[in-house]
Amino acid sequence: MDNLVVDEMIEKLKCENIKRWWSTDKCFPVLGEEISIKEKMTREKDMNQFINDLFLHLKQCPKNKDLQTAWKNNLWALIKNFAERSGFTEEAINQDFAEALPTVTHQFICRVKAFNAEIKLDNMLQALRNVWIMNLLQVLFQVKVEYTPSIFAYSMLYPYTDNYLDDPEVSLEDKQQVSERFRSRLEGEQVEANNAYEAALFNFVGMIESQYSRVGFEELYESLLAIHDAQYNSLMQHNEMTSPYERDVLGISAEKGGASVLADAYLVNGKLSDAQMDFAFAYGVLLQLCDDLQDAKEDRENGHMTIFSVTLKKWPLDKLTNALFDFSSMIMSDLDENLDHEESRKMKLFLQKNLILLIFEAISQNQDYYSKEYIKAIEKYLPFRMNYTKKLYKKLKRNYANFTNIAGYTIDDVILIATEM
Repeated sequence: MDNLVVDEMIEKLKCENIKRWWSTDKCFPVLGEEISIKEKMTREKDMNQFINDLFLHLKQCPKNKDLQTAWKNNLWALIKNFAERSGFTEEAINQDFAEALPTVTHQFICRVKAFNAEIKLDNMLQALRNVWIMNLLQVLFQVKVEYTPSIFAYSMLYPYTDNYLDDPEVSLEDKQQVSERFRSRLEGEQVEANNAYEAALFNFVGMIESQYSRVGFEELYESLLAIHDAQYNSLMQHNEMTSPYERDVLGISAEKGGASVLADAYLVNGKLSDAQMDFAFAYGVLLQLCDDLQDAKEDRENGHMTIFSVTLKKWPLDKLTNALFDFSSMIMSDLDENLDHEESRKMKLFLQKNLILLIFEAISQNQDYYSKEYIKAIEKYLPFRMNYTKKLYKKLKRNYANFTNIAGYTIDDVILIATEM
């Protein structure tokens, strides 16, 4: 397949977003009103109570099907009340999105379990994150918010391909061979699978083909080839830490993130306008950079090169993070211009709030790599105290690891029951 059209488009979008990155303001961001220590402590107390109540309720999931209905209603009331106290109301997001999310989540989890009963919860959550991104795009593009075969297939490719490519136990030669065969299948060739892993990959492609014909949706399949190639180029960053002047570190991350959400957008809408392509790619770049900041320490330890991992231990992350805040503001501003309707504006505010919280959380997990002055300044705007955030994640992991249910369910079982409609 000749994918010059999408290749050239992605190169153009990549260059535009790199230019946008270099034009960012590196000064401390404008983040609104400061949050007092007293307010932070109140929020921390509320969060602790919510986590305790949540896990207590999950542990009490009954075996009796009739009793499960009341249990589920109480669970969702608990979550909804906490979300509203935190400012995430249905009115502030999008009613269709808020109402469809539990159904879509349940349909996806059921399909995952049917496809691979052994999949780990963290991989399922990784895939679910992409499902929800595609649902957000459905709102922005004014498409019905729903579960589709393509949403399942593409979201499952994340835990399958990303984690396989990141696995240090798999040789580079094996990764290259699988990558080449998978690329042939993406091009439309009927490739016979060598093992169960390849069979799963090829099956996902078949699911997409069942929804979108290769005739008439050529750019969609070109976008899938583009993210495949971007993932492979990203893999080449993982061999060793070298000088950023030897490789286009920013460009590789931008291409991978942008191409990923661009493929999301094609699989949601089939065809895209220029405005939809511009936003999807830019939003993907932004999410990738947020992930790169979150994973900076781990990436450096594993020899994975990103603009954040190569900065660690050489310079503080202060100005790079300021640039990330400004980059986020630029993209949300462009959303106003390109996708201007009431529901997109509402979703934009929701996305902005989540992106700031995402960056805050990444700062909390990497606070040793910032100047003391920066941490002191940024902490005034965080919803919680910095040290509390670290303890919060440890608490969640501890609750998950020690989970026991009165009926003998695993936490995966309970989550599946909770999302049944």
